[in-house]
Amino acid sequence: MNWCFSWKTIGIPAPQGSKRHVGMGRMIESCKALKPWREQIIADTKALDFPRTIENAVSVSLVFCFPRPKSHFTTKGALKTKAPSHKTTKPDIDKLCRAVLDALTIAELIKDDSLVHSLTAEKRYCVGEEPPGVLITVMDMYEVPFED
Repeated sequence: MNWCFSWKTIGIPAPQGSKRHVGMGRMIESCKALKPWREQIIADTKALDFPRTIENAVSVSLVFCFPRPKSHFTTKGALKTKAPSHKTTKPDIDKLCRAVLDALTIAELIKDDSLVHSLTAEKRYCVGEEPPGVLITVMDMYEVPFED
């Protein structure tokens, strides 16, 4: 039987990937916001109370929502006509995905992120009063039939 889980983790998405050397061969993540962000994703994932760790192919969809900077608004709070419609600034989308996929593995929802055979990702600005975060959708691909 196929299943699909979808949930939103609230918070400012943080990237994973850039590291800095701190001496004696030790490397640490350069983004200080990564650890609490990943811990929130892990907590939300574990709250799903999934009965077992997934050990087969999955499809993952990630929609990252970021708050607009104040410079996008007029003094009266309206969105400026010249405000960009797409989020094309840092953080890089691949580093955002890496943080989520590693969190799903740490939370033991999936055995390894190599099981992700299909990944779609989008980063955008929050709409209206929407809170920032990431909408995560994981779909089991175990019994998806192939079409000729």
